[in-house]
Amino acid sequence: MLKSVNGIIGTMMLGAIALISPSGVSAEQISLTLKAQNFTVVGQFIGFAEGAYIIMTENGEMHVPAAMVSCEGAACEAATSDMIADS
Repeated sequence: MLKSVNGIIGTMMLGAIALISPSGVSAEQISLTLKAQNFTVVGQFIGFAEGAYIIMTENGEMHVPAAMVSCEGAACEAATSDMIADS
């Protein structure tokens, strides 16, 4: 489990390097902030599956576990609805 969490954090860190100054803003853009680290990843919301937000960043698609982050953005409400439907 710890290896998995470290891998996720590493992936999020690499993805965020290119996202320090995001280029266009869209109604579907969301910000996911890692609760334990106060670290934010920004990307286009694609969907929600298996307990994770799916976002497209400049570095590609990321699956971010919902339990590890807080979500900000217009699409977060739709993701919350998907989360409830999945449970």
